Amino acid sequence: MDSDNKSLANWLIVMFIFMYWIFRMVVAYMYSTSRSFITTPLDFNVEIILLFVTLFCMILMIKRVKLAAIIYAGTYIMYFGVDLYNKIMPMFEGSEFNVSATGDLVFSGVGVILAILAVLDVLIDKVKAPVQVQTDWFYENKDYDRKVDDRSDRNQYRT
Repeated sequence: MDSDNKSLANWLIVMFIFMYWIFRMVVAYMYSTSRSFITTPLDFNVEIILLFVTLFCMILMIKRVKLAAIIYAGTYIMYFGVDLYNKIMPMFEGSEFNVSATGDLVFSGVGVILAILAVLDVLIDKVKAPVQVQTDWFYENKDYDRKVDDRSDRNQYRT
């Protein structure tokens, strides 16, 4: 890993978010060109805004910014959570699913799960500041400071 000391879970979650972001870009592109695809955006204008918000949040989540993960989770849960709720409720009422409703349910579920995982990863992760081996021995070593202080008191040079 690099010196920023990111966890493997953080990298995996951001990679899955990136893959899902690319998938949502393809969904938006296929919808805008009026081509048939597995799923369609819930709201095309909101989808475009969400793509830009997601790009911004992904970059900041790599840097472990908590606010970015919270913004990402909030936008995804508000956007996909409503659709997920609307697709799950007919299942409890006894109506049948068709293929497109099941696909939309899965894709909305993946969006909500990724948002929850992103927030949990950033908020629970204890890795904050990496140990700088080259400089911490000097700045965080109280014994070294005492030795230098004792030595400097005994050295009395004549001029």
